[in-house]
Amino acid sequence: MSRTEEEKKGWDEYRLSLLVEKSKSDDHFEKYITIIASGALGLTITFIDKISPLDNAICIWIISVGWFLLTTTLFINLLSHYIASKNNSKAVQDIDDEKDYDEIVSGINKRNKKMDRLNIASIYTLAIGLCCILIYTSINAYNGKKNQNSAESETVYKTKSCSKQAKSKRENDTITNVKFKQ
Repeated sequence: MSRTEEEKKGWDEYRLSLLVEKSKSDDHFEKYITIIASGALGLTITFIDKISPLDNAICIWIISVGWFLLTTTLFINLLSHYIASKNNSKAVQDIDDEKDYDEIVSGINKRNKKMDRLNIASIYTLAIGLCCILIYTSINAYNGKKNQNSAESETVYKTKSCSKQAKSKRENDTITNVKFKQ
């Protein structure tokens, strides 16, 4: 089935609109990955500084892995931007060199596969990094609550035992039980 020139033009315009939408979507993807990864790094540093200081924390290696993965996500995203710029330059050069249409499209598709792999890697590193941070936060929130309850119980125990000791000393104190006759 052969298309008319008008149909081909319509499909080319539609294809171009899809490519424009894909480009916008890719920009949003990279922007949101960067915002989420950098925001998570900032929040965890605040969490450690204000809520769960490292002095009292356990399983610190988990937050270290999470930070490493979030930093890796940011690096992959930066690398992705750089490679996308290079890929665009290469596609323009292929067009300027008047290469065959199929050869240009084939080159673009190969380069896009590399970009897709980088994007998938950044999704995985972000997801695993966020999971590590959530696990660390949960463990240390629970540990902090447990330590707080244990400290409160110890304070109450000390207060009661001190009162009990003081009371028993007063009961056995013969001087205070002396009665004076008038």
